Amino acid sequence: MKNRIDIRHLTGLIFLSLFPLGSMGQAPMTLDEVIRLAQDSAITAFQSQQEFQSHQASYEAFEALRKPQLSLRVVPNYSRIVSDPTRDYVYLRNYNIFSTSAQLRLSQKVLPFGGEAYVGTQAIWSEFFREEASGYPRQFVASPLLVGYSHELLGYNPFRWEKKVEDQRLKAARCQHAYDLRCLAEEAAVRYFRLARQQRMLQMRLEEMYLNDTLLAIAREKATIAIVTLAELHSIEVQQQNVANQVEVARRDERNARTELASLLRLEQLPADLALLSIPDMLPPVSYTSEEVVKLALSNSPAYQHQLAELTEARHQEYKARKERGINVGLDINLGMQQVNNTFGSAYQNQQLYALGSVQFSIPLMDHGAAKKRHEKATAWANRQELASQEVERLLAEDAAVTLQKLQSSRDRLISTEKTIKLAEETYNETADNYANGLCDINTFTLAESRWATAYTNYLAALEEFWVSHYHLQTLINYE
Repeated sequence: MKNRIDIRHLTGLIFLSLFPLGSMGQAPMTLDEVIRLAQDSAITAFQSQQEFQSHQASYEAFEALRKPQLSLRVVPNYSRIVSDPTRDYVYLRNYNIFSTSAQLRLSQKVLPFGGEAYVGTQAIWSEFFREEASGYPRQFVASPLLVGYSHELLGYNPFRWEKKVEDQRLKAARCQHAYDLRCLAEEAAVRYFRLARQQRMLQMRLEEMYLNDTLLAIAREKATIAIVTLAELHSIEVQQQNVANQVEVARRDERNARTELASLLRLEQLPADLALLSIPDMLPPVSYTSEEVVKLALSNSPAYQHQLAELTEARHQEYKARKERGINVGLDINLGMQQVNNTFGSAYQNQQLYALGSVQFSIPLMDHGAAKKRHEKATAWANRQELASQEVERLLAEDAAVTLQKLQSSRDRLISTEKTIKLAEETYNETADNYANGLCDINTFTLAESRWATAYTNYLAALEEFWVSHYHLQTLINYE
């Protein structure tokens, strides 16, 4: 009777400590705390933040350059003209010329047309040095007001394309930063549930070892009075050694899982006596369809957004190359006031109106097909980027669909394994009772124990797979 009470008491302790899942001792770390620590301390989080700030600053610089620009340009210049000193032609005289030009310009990109308008003022001072100074050794050119408009390639507006590309790149950078934080949360969840599983596996193996040690002690007492055979005693000893080996494996796996989680949180080490990590009792519902998941994954994927930016830039270059294949027409119109004199003040008097206009035509009469090949290259690259976008979209759709299926299947497995555990628990208790009363041998008892351990292991595997899939789906669709 004593043996029966010992075994049933031990099996009761096992089920009480292992199922339902819980924690003992000190308050355990929660998943929210682990995720917060990971996002606050992981190096990748700081890298992602700095990368996003870089993209944000780049976009702000791009926007700033589309506003009016005021610039001052000062250009000092020295030149020496050396010719035949025996000749006195004007264009062959020896000169040392020092000149300085200063221009203050206010410019604005004309976004609807693709050109640039400007207004400004300019002054040029030139000093001529000769051995026989004559004529005008000093000269000032003053332009108090000039207004102009320039366009390098009529019919082509780079500003619209640049806006599309930069907007898409900023959106991709924003998605990348949010995605990096979600990936950290996912990685933290993966390591958290891995440790939670290994903690419970170790606990189960320790309870098994404790139970087998007790069974072995009881069997040895029975062997002294010939109640159990030598073969049965040896069978229990073999089982005890197998469980001891499983305990060492479970300890190693639990220690590795603790180290991996501590590394992610940038901690030296988690305590060896860390309480069981808590696992939510309620499983979140899965209410998404495959179409909804794919749509959300595409809109929140940085890889897809980056690819869209590359595709937009490729189409930009293809459009530009197509425009450059034919006649290239550039325009520069300049209106203003100007006067030349040998004194600075006089140069600002009696201003004369001037108008300059230039139209530049560039016609590739014989370029051996270079412009055509540039367009073909840009077209091929745009087609390549189009296919790359389709491939990224396909991979994302596949990942989202597989994750959703895995989440749903692991949820079903959890329900099934919970029922299996209850059945295995009942069988285990009945077998322990029968073994205590001599109604079955040790092999039947250890087989029931092994089946229960297998059911519990399958349950933990399904539980870990469900939560890992759940957080991976959150990473894909940006759902909190």
